[in-house]
Amino acid sequence: MAIGSGILAAGAVGKAPPAVSLLREEYSLGLVYAGWILSVLSALGMVAGTGFGTLADRLGPRTVLLGGLWIQAIAGTLAVLSESASILLITRLLEGAGFLAVAVSAPGIIFAASSSGVRVWSLGLWSINVPVGISLAMIFAALTLETIGWRGVWLFYVVLISALAILGHQILPRERGFASREPSTTSPMPVLRRLGPWLLAGSFIAYTMMWISIMAWLPTYLINHQGLVSGTASLLSAAVVAANVPGNLLGTWLLRRQWSGGTIVALSSIGMGLSTYIVFSGQFGDVLRYGFCMVFSFVGGLLPAAILGTSRLHAPDSQRIGTVNGMIIQGSHLGQFVGPPVVAMIVTIHGQWQDVRWFMVGCALVALILAVALHRVERRQAWPE
Repeated sequence: MAIGSGILAAGAVGKAPPAVSLLREEYSLGLVYAGWILSVLSALGMVAGTGFGTLADRLGPRTVLLGGLWIQAIAGTLAVLSESASILLITRLLEGAGFLAVAVSAPGIIFAASSSGVRVWSLGLWSINVPVGISLAMIFAALTLETIGWRGVWLFYVVLISALAILGHQILPRERGFASREPSTTSPMPVLRRLGPWLLAGSFIAYTMMWISIMAWLPTYLINHQGLVSGTASLLSAAVVAANVPGNLLGTWLLRRQWSGGTIVALSSIGMGLSTYIVFSGQFGDVLRYGFCMVFSFVGGLLPAAILGTSRLHAPDSQRIGTVNGMIIQGSHLGQFVGPPVVAMIVTIHGQWQDVRWFMVGCALVALILAVALHRVERRQAWPE
């Protein structure tokens, strides 16, 4: 239920990139405004991720997860009925709030439902929710946008999310671990005083600035610069997103093999930096550059598995897992919020995509530095029970 909710919530986010061309045409949007359509849903998460995580610890992950699903369903309905770009922008912000609620609460449900021997694996497996959800949304959009339009795609997700929320009310237990807790046991201060959660959040900022920027603009690039039709561009983009999933699984497997989270993040950072340099270099052919988009997504998938799989290590106790995940998601949303518009501005100012490579390499270097610090922190800590 938790992973399924994450996949659908991520799909509600990921349905927008394939529809950008249609949205720009219908609302006469410029490239930068379209970038905000893609990233504004991260605005709330950027400033309130930790607060949402603490709320999940206090109200219980069950309540917050189901509330997040209903927020996304309502936002999708309003988007279908909207007739202006400003209303659409607001609904994307609400969808971001719903995704944030699901993202900070689902790990708590996974932790409560898993035995101690498989918690690292289970929490690492949670990292597949974003690439699976987004790739499925892109594939669905590619196959249906020309027949049902972007409003039909939005409505499809409204129905699915509403159905899952109704199911969740029936099957998620109200027992300890799923329900609310005393406020005195869920203060965020013990988490905020630890270095580890800050390093996790910082690593996710660098990662998402790279990953979401490529995934958000790849369909538009393929349509406008390679002359592909919308359906083909969406399918090629979905394949790149899907390449993240085996990376997630490999990262989780490496954790099971006792690799430290910092080591995995460092490996991922180096791979992302090298691959994005090739992707945005004009010296290579289109087929090779697309291949390295796949490589980028695959090696990038190691990072979220390492971060989410070890998040429990950096929580003072099991009552504050939501707060740690809130900080991670806050970092993720900051990267998502800033990345696509920055890339759009670089392309608009310089008139070419090649200059984006230096931005990507810089993000990878930051992630590598944080990975070294994270490895040192992990060496001083032991896995809690």
